[in-house]
Amino acid sequence: MKAYLRISLTAVALVLLSACASTQKTAYGDAPTRQVETVVQDHLYVAAVEKMARQRGTRVVWVNPPRKKVVETVAVSH
Repeated sequence: MKAYLRISLTAVALVLLSACASTQKTAYGDAPTRQVETVVQDHLYVAAVEKMARQRGTRVVWVNPPRKKVVETVAVSH
């Protein structure tokens, strides 16, 4: 009976201590952020292809220039 009481008191104490430790992050955490995805022209790829074309003596005409998605993190203000 004493062992059961000791184990249960230890378990309750651990649960209470972990609950106190987890509330500090929410009280003093970073500002909330969200990620915004935009599509921009892939300038590095365009430059690489155009450089290779110049070396080979050809000309590139971009009908649909290559694009890439860029993810930016934006702070959310209230």
